[in-house]
Amino acid sequence: MELVLLGERPLAQAALLNFNSDPDHLVIDAARLTFACPLDLAGIVATANWAAAASMPVTLKMPVDPNAASYLQRMDVIQLMPPRIDLVGRMPVDARTDLRNRLLEVTPINPSNVDSVQERLGRLIDAFYAEHSVAAGRRVSTACGELLDNAVTHGSSPTGAFIAAQTYTGTTTEGPRFEVAVCDTGIGVRAHLRNNPRYRLIPHDRAALSTALKAGTSGVGDDRGNGLSDLVSRTRHHGDLRFEMRSGHAEITVVGSPTHCEQKTLDRQDETAGTWAWLSHWIAPSE
Repeated sequence: MELVLLGERPLAQAALLNFNSDPDHLVIDAARLTFACPLDLAGIVATANWAAAASMPVTLKMPVDPNAASYLQRMDVIQLMPPRIDLVGRMPVDARTDLRNRLLEVTPINPSNVDSVQERLGRLIDAFYAEHSVAAGRRVSTACGELLDNAVTHGSSPTGAFIAAQTYTGTTTEGPRFEVAVCDTGIGVRAHLRNNPRYRLIPHDRAALSTALKAGTSGVGDDRGNGLSDLVSRTRHHGDLRFEMRSGHAEITVVGSPTHCEQKTLDRQDETAGTWAWLSHWIAPSE
C-alpha cells in the first residue's frame, strides 16, 4: 500500500491510500509534502500505527522541504511512528519553543488520558478565542469534547486514536481560524450504528455518515445522539465552519456559517480504517 502526500494539505485535499501496490507493506511517501494541516498530521500517525498493528512493515519517506520535515518533527509525527519504522531521508534537529497556546502536537488519546488531553486543548482554545469571542470558544471546546469522547468510546481500539490541533492568525490566508483533527482506528461509523437495531440494515458507509449527523442518532439504542448534530448547528453560529468526517469508503463534508449550511456526502476510492474527523472554524468578523 502507498500513501503519496504531495504539496499542501494532501490528506485534506485529494490524497488516497493506494491498495494496488504491495498489500503487505505500507509506504507513506511525504517526500514532496510542503505543508501539513492537523488532519495530515493525525492521519499519517493513525495510518502508520494501524498498518503496524496488522503486522505490516512501514516506510516513511521524509519531506525534502526542510520546513515541512521540521514541522513533522515538531508536531511529534516522527516520535509517534510505530517501532522499527523505516525512515528514508534527512532527520531534522528537534529544536522547539513553547507554543502551547498555538498548537497541540499529535497526541495519542485513550480512556485514561482523554481528560488531560481535553484540558490541554481547552487551554489552547481559551487562549485563541480570548482575543476574539469567548462564546465561540466555549462552543468550539464543547465540539472538541464530542470528538474526543467519540474517539475513546465508539472509536476505541487497541491501536488507539490521535489528535492534533493548531490555530492560525490568518494574516496571509483566510482569516483567524482554529483546526483540530481526531483520527481513530476503531470499528467505524457504520459498524457502530449497527449496534442499534434501528440502523442494523443501514446499507453503506455514505448512508451511515449522513445518518450520524442527524439529531437523535445513536448506536446505543436510545435517542441521546445529538452530539455531532449539535457540533455543527451550534459552532457555525459563531463563524464559518467546515466539518469533515471519513469512515470506511465514504466521507461527509459540512460547510456552514451563521446564515447557511450545506452538506455533501461522497464515496471514496480508498478505505478509512476507523473514523477521521476534522473541524475548521473561522472567527466571524463581528465576533
